[in-house]
Amino acid sequence: MLNFFKNVFKKGELRRRIIFTLGMLFVFRLGAAITIPSINADALTAGATNTGILGIMNMLGGGMLERFSIFSLGVSPYITASIIIELLSMDVIPVLAQWQKEGNTGKKKKDKVTRYVTLVLAAVQGGSLTYAFDKMYHMLSSTSIWTYAYVIIVMMAGSMLAMWIGDQITQKGVGNGTSLLIFTGIVSNLPANFITTFNNLVAFDKGTQTMILGILWFVLFVIVYLAIVIFVVFNEGAVRKIPIMYATNSNPTMRTKDTTHMPIKINSSGVLPVIFASSVLAAPRTIISFMKSTDVTKAIDSMLNYQEPFGFCLYLIMIVLFAFFYSNLQIDSHKISDDLKKNGGSIPGVRTGLDTEKFISTVLNRVTVVGSIFLVIIAAIPIMTPVIWSQTANASLTLGGTGLIIITGVALETTKQIKTLITRKEYHGYIRK
Repeated sequence: MLNFFKNVFKKGELRRRIIFTLGMLFVFRLGAAITIPSINADALTAGATNTGILGIMNMLGGGMLERFSIFSLGVSPYITASIIIELLSMDVIPVLAQWQKEGNTGKKKKDKVTRYVTLVLAAVQGGSLTYAFDKMYHMLSSTSIWTYAYVIIVMMAGSMLAMWIGDQITQKGVGNGTSLLIFTGIVSNLPANFITTFNNLVAFDKGTQTMILGILWFVLFVIVYLAIVIFVVFNEGAVRKIPIMYATNSNPTMRTKDTTHMPIKINSSGVLPVIFASSVLAAPRTIISFMKSTDVTKAIDSMLNYQEPFGFCLYLIMIVLFAFFYSNLQIDSHKISDDLKKNGGSIPGVRTGLDTEKFISTVLNRVTVVGSIFLVIIAAIPIMTPVIWSQTANASLTLGGTGLIIITGVALETTKQIKTLITRKEYHGYIRK
């Protein structure tokens, strides 16, 4: 690890990329601390954005929605727009499906459409959140249409600026711009979460013995937290390697073969199944929270609450279903089979064509079973922790596995990106010599 950091700071270009990335992240966090003018942030209650779909958006933004900052929407509209465009590109809209096959040219066209969709979603989300919060907490200085329009425009501009910052980090920084913005937002809240947990567990005013017991509880809490991080790192790096053989000579009498492998991640769907499942359950509850309380709304709220037995089981089932859906969306076995056939590749012991497609699909589904179990365990941790360990009832969200999967995955991916830049620099230097 020490040699890794030495190599990082020896490389001039890489050093500039890291400094540029840190500078852009500083700008992002600076904007996250600035509340939109005409908003009374003190009017928002402490728990207003910590539950439901608002809690997910607030977590991904590092508390920006809670402060209603100029970056309160963060990159959420961009991520949603990207997912929508990708789904529509699966032979739903012919034009998008055609662009999907045009390589880099088609990608640029899709990116342009994604940005337009991002702008529309930012307007819809900004308007909905502003109206809902103002009706509940009276946070606007004025309820005129111009005040609403002003706040929505600022939120739209902030979302587009956040998207631009992510693009700049991807192009001129260390890469993974959008992911790094989410990473920064989540990590920024960790110190405050640990301090809150320490204050909740350690009672300084109840005697020395109680204080020492509280410190021991906090140490155990940190150990459990680190154990979860190790568990996430292990599963994020686990892959199933499918051997691939390529013919390197067309002469039948002198044919040789090169052997490589195709890695399939155990958790190829990432954290998206957890976010999707949480959002699907939380969206109706969020809408109901702004409505008048009745027996029907209470029943629906209780049914969709994943801290209740029925909602908890429904939550875990949806995670598994989304894991299979998104894994098969990410890895197209039919396309991989066609590419192998065109390039003279084959899986040992498996016929090319339909048999290869079935083999890859079978392996993917088996691997996804393990990956979905991993996601279920991680998603259940913040829900089950206060039940098993009552001392962490007020700090269970700190153990939230969703945020840990995101920050661990981004950290590992960024490290790989930096190592790739180092290797590329060394390779170019060797060629010049």
